[in-house]
Amino acid sequence: MHNATKYGVLLTVLAMFAIPSAGLTQPATGKVSVDLRGGVAIPAGNMATITDIGGLAGASAMWNFHPNWAIRADFDYMKLDDGTNSNGVVLSPPQDLMFLGGSFEVNFNGPRYQSQPLTFMLNLGAGVMNLKVDETFDPGHQANGFDQTYLTFQGGAKIGYQLNPWLNLFVNGTGYFMIMDSNDTLVFLNPSFDTGWVIPVTAGVRLTFLR
Repeated sequence: MHNATKYGVLLTVLAMFAIPSAGLTQPATGKVSVDLRGGVAIPAGNMATITDIGGLAGASAMWNFHPNWAIRADFDYMKLDDGTNSNGVVLSPPQDLMFLGGSFEVNFNGPRYQSQPLTFMLNLGAGVMNLKVDETFDPGHQANGFDQTYLTFQGGAKIGYQLNPWLNLFVNGTGYFMIMDSNDTLVFLNPSFDTGWVIPVTAGVRLTFLR
C-alpha cells in the first residue's frame, strides 16, 4: 500500500493546483459526456516480468456537474501478451484484464497565453480489475484457470483539442495499480508478487451532450 499511497497523494496534490483556476463560483453545467478510446496497454513492475505489451479498448461516462469538475464511471478491457524468460519459457499465457470503477476528473482552464482550443484534464479514482489467463494458449501451463479480481487504484492525465462544443479529440495516459495476493501469483513461473502495474496510452474522442 505504500506505493499506492504515494501515487494517490501525488495525483491529489496535482489536482489541488487546479482549484485556484477552477472558477468555483461558476454555475454547474449539468452536461453529460462520453469518452471512447483505444490504444496500447503497457505492463510495468511485476506485471512486466510475466506479460508483454497488448491492446486496450475502453469507455467512460461523465456527469459534468461543474465546468471544471466531473464524476466518471470507467470501463477498460485490456489484453496483455504472453511473457517469456531468457530461455523461452512461458511465464504467463496472455491475460485478459477488465477494469470497472469510477473517478473524479478535474478540467483545467486553458492558459491565457495560448489561443488554441486545448483542454487539460486529470482524474483519480479506484475500482476493481479482473485478470483472467487465456487457457487455450498453452493448455499445459500451471497458470491455466487463473481468474482473480483485485482492488485497483487509477490516475490519469489527458490533453485534448476541442473541435466544437460537443466534440473533443484527446490523447490519454493512465496508471492502474493493483493490490494483489502473493499466494495467487505463485502459479506464474516467476517469484510471487503482491502488486502490479498496467499503464495504458490511448487516443480517443469525447462526445458532450449539450443541454
